[in-house]
Amino acid sequence: MKSAAQMKSMVNRRKIFLCILLCLSVTYFFYVKSLICFPKVRIMTSWGAPIIWEGDYDFEEENRLHQKKRTVVGLSVFAVKQYLESYLTDFLVSANLYFMPDLSCVFYILTDCPDHVPDIKLRPGVSKVIFQIPKRSRWQDISMLRMKDLLDLVLPQAIDEVDYLFCMDVDQIFTSNYGPEVLGELVAQIHSGYYLANREDFTYETDPRSAAYIPPGQGQFYYHASVFGGTPLSLFNLTSSCLNGILRDKKQKVEAIWHDESHLNRYFALERLPEKILSPEYCWDNRLWLKYHKLVWAKKKYSQLRV
Repeated sequence: MKSAAQMKSMVNRRKIFLCILLCLSVTYFFYVKSLICFPKVRIMTSWGAPIIWEGDYDFEEENRLHQKKRTVVGLSVFAVKQYLESYLTDFLVSANLYFMPDLSCVFYILTDCPDHVPDIKLRPGVSKVIFQIPKRSRWQDISMLRMKDLLDLVLPQAIDEVDYLFCMDVDQIFTSNYGPEVLGELVAQIHSGYYLANREDFTYETDPRSAAYIPPGQGQFYYHASVFGGTPLSLFNLTSSCLNGILRDKKQKVEAIWHDESHLNRYFALERLPEKILSPEYCWDNRLWLKYHKLVWAKKKYSQLRV
């Protein structure tokens, strides 16, 4: 049986351990918060493109400007296989509420099951177009060949209907106003998972055999393929370039490490710099400490969906 002195010593050691743990937790909390909490951020690239954060723009003024111009904005989304039933309803409901809430919009839905698209009541000024795309067996091909679907299906129609178009993954949910501050000739989304990473940690394609290859020292940001946008003409050039690279790789029996995202990063790094860049607030993955967010990742179910 332990003596009173031994018991007291154990209690003291436990108190010391808990105090140390508490101090470390508090320190880490405020350290992480200081790293990412607005406004400790970059607001401009080296080539003069703005990086958009909450508080850097006048939402009402942007709205007035684009309402006066009668700007129409397109939003394309891919919902295939189980992704349609798992994510599309939440995506559309939240987009109807928060995506360009004061502007006219066209939602372009690309799916292999058009009869299963939910019938969401859209706000006035918003319409939807459903495109049927081929069924593809590999999720990698589903991801990469959306560049072909955008080029062949969406862009020929969008060029006559909208002034700007945003292309997004379906497994995301809008959480606050995603407004006209994002509009520009060519718009890229910083990948929140690499926002604090060093250039050498970016997962660019490093195989010179791939058309998505980015040489060492090239590229300043790592971009997410779940969100990109611009004018229909700019997106025609982007999707054409990415698709050509993807098809060249297929002929060479090479596959870029992150598929269409690798080709997208090569385009932004080596062919055309984006005119505007969206901060992680516009595509949040829950890993960064942010005061604001506009669009967040839905819970991923890759083990069930990527089959």
